[in-house]
Amino acid sequence: MKTKLSRNGLIGLAFIASLVMLYFGINFLKGVNIFKQQNQYYALFDDVSKLLISSPIYVKGYQIGLINKIEMASEEPMRFAVGLNLSEDIKIPKGSYLEYDLDMFGASTVTLVMGPSKEYIHLGDTITGGKLFNLMDGVAAVMPKADSILLRVDSLLYSLHKIAADPAWEGAIKGIGNTVGQLNSSSASLNKMMASLQQDIPEISKNLSSVSSDLKGVSEELNQMDMAGMFTSIDETVNNLKLLTTKINSNDNSLGLLLNDTKLHDSLNVTIDTATKLLEDIRQNPSRYLTIRVKLF
Repeated sequence: MKTKLSRNGLIGLAFIASLVMLYFGINFLKGVNIFKQQNQYYALFDDVSKLLISSPIYVKGYQIGLINKIEMASEEPMRFAVGLNLSEDIKIPKGSYLEYDLDMFGASTVTLVMGPSKEYIHLGDTITGGKLFNLMDGVAAVMPKADSILLRVDSLLYSLHKIAADPAWEGAIKGIGNTVGQLNSSSASLNKMMASLQQDIPEISKNLSSVSSDLKGVSEELNQMDMAGMFTSIDETVNNLKLLTTKINSNDNSLGLLLNDTKLHDSLNVTIDTATKLLEDIRQNPSRYLTIRVKLF
């Protein structure tokens, strides 16, 4: 009977010990140290993405507590109340705020940034909180664009591979090589032409100088000419031509009558017609006009 009671007692003690260990373990995971006085504060967050219970709280790199609860504080606007369980007896100035970010492994770390005020908040008061934008957030925002860029790069590489595998590409390369060779030949010819031109440039320059000197001499001769007298002579000639034209067009002279009077023209036509008939009659009847006498001695 005693053995049976002792065994039941051991089972009961083991059960109680398990409950105690479970209690301590749960509180430890929540960041509650039941053997030490805890200071409870709250922080309001608009976003608690990846913020975990039992995340450590630091002040300038020194851990002062843990996050022990995360609850919804309001729906409109949606905000969250985060419980801060501080194991250190530290005073929090007014204007302090809480911020958290994620390390390279995705674990959240919380930092309490002390305000400059000399006044302090009371236990159970609420401070503001927010998420610190870090490199990982920037990478997450850029990843969709990076995926799109990688798809385009992959498509570009596939197109380049397809072009390179095309047999016509080799012919195009040869054509480009031939074109480059022709350009080199043309460049050599052009260089020869330029060298020849450089040799001829002094002679050309000399000829240009001679032509310039001749033009200068002509210009000097033109400057020495009596242009006013020349123009006066031209004016007189033009006036004489006008006077001659006027006389030709008038009927008070023989030339004018010849050109303007139709009687003289008609008389000339009649005379020419009569002479033509006379010549024709002489040709047809020469005996009428010619008498040949033979004189005998």
